[in-house]
Amino acid sequence: MRFFFKHILPKHLLARFVLIILLPLITLQALVGIYFYHKHWDTISRRLADDVVGEIRLIADWAESQKDPTTGFSVFEKNLALQLAWAPKEKLPQKNNKNLVAANLRDKISDLPYPQTTLTNSDGQQEVYIQLTKGVLKITVPRKRFFSTTVPSFLWWMFGSALWLFGVAFIFMKNQVRAIIRLARAAKLFGMGQDVRFKPEGAYEVRQAGQAFIEMKDRITRYMDERTTMLAGVSHDLRTPLTRMKLELSMMNPDETTHMLNQDILEMENMLTGYLNFARGAGQEKMESIDLDLFLETMVDKYKRVGYPVNLHIEQSARVMARPHELMRAISNLVSNAQNYATQTNISMGIRDDIIQLIIDDNGPGIPAKKREEVFKPFYRVDPSRNKNTGGVGLGMTIARDTILSHGGNIKLETSPMKGLRVLITLPLKNR
Repeated sequence: MRFFFKHILPKHLLARFVLIILLPLITLQALVGIYFYHKHWDTISRRLADDVVGEIRLIADWAESQKDPTTGFSVFEKNLALQLAWAPKEKLPQKNNKNLVAANLRDKISDLPYPQTTLTNSDGQQEVYIQLTKGVLKITVPRKRFFSTTVPSFLWWMFGSALWLFGVAFIFMKNQVRAIIRLARAAKLFGMGQDVRFKPEGAYEVRQAGQAFIEMKDRITRYMDERTTMLAGVSHDLRTPLTRMKLELSMMNPDETTHMLNQDILEMENMLTGYLNFARGAGQEKMESIDLDLFLETMVDKYKRVGYPVNLHIEQSARVMARPHELMRAISNLVSNAQNYATQTNISMGIRDDIIQLIIDDNGPGIPAKKREEVFKPFYRVDPSRNKNTGGVGLGMTIARDTILSHGGNIKLETSPMKGLRVLITLPLKNR
């Protein structure tokens, strides 16, 4: 049962608020309507029908006792608001009308000591035919004799007030939901590395959540700045002795030992650069709208110029909000990984359900399924050795994922149709 309701309930908060308002309101209106019908409408209608039937019986008894039943019709019509007609030597209509409006009248009039039939004419008036000794008495009863005028007024007031209350509640709920949506949008933009200026608004609890978000944002920003500053200082301090070592080695006679030392120093410098790039994260680059197809063509051209062919297939052009240099570095890291382990790399781009889908396939050895999530961890390498010929310091995939996530996208690894590794990247599409 819970599973069933989970799938039929609206997904959006505003829609759920509307449902919360409507269900009790409709239930209340239904209960009030039922109570009103049984306790007021039905009671009043029966009493009005009793009055009409009493008048009809008075007229029928009087007409039966007169030689000329039409004598005095004008007096009855004037005082009782009824229309009377006399049809001598006629017979009753054979069939009663089944109109629900005349149900109370039919129930009451059946107690008369005369055969009778009720019909409803085109104007909604009830026509009562009574069989007397000398003919048929026809009595036309207007609709107003059966209904209380308070009924339509009550119904209009009931539904009108319900509509007004629903409108007020909907506007109020929409304003509360708008504050939550703005808070969610601010959190999403901050997660994408954008500068966010957010002012708490809405109900007290929503403002509390907004203020907590601002405090969290400030703490994270301060922490990131301190980490970047610290690692930049460490990098600078370590580069100074490395530079002295390189200078001293350059003054020594070259041999196998000095060559190995130079290679170690170069690897240490690359490690420091990787650590610093990872610490900087999103950096200070501003978001801008770019043509992703032209962006990829430029990157692929650079690889072709250095002798590494990359096949590029673009289904259609698309624009995306991005920090160009960071996105270029992230995708280049992924293509470079394919370059290191494969002989063929294919890149394809298309749009699926308003989402840009970027696929990088290679024919390399791939990555075992159980290790595909591990490679996104900082400093993790599939090859545990520190040989620079088999990989870097284990930050390339981490930086790539952080960059894609900061652009509002996602990245995952799969098995490629080329029997190697497939990198599937999704990015939000920017409307032109």
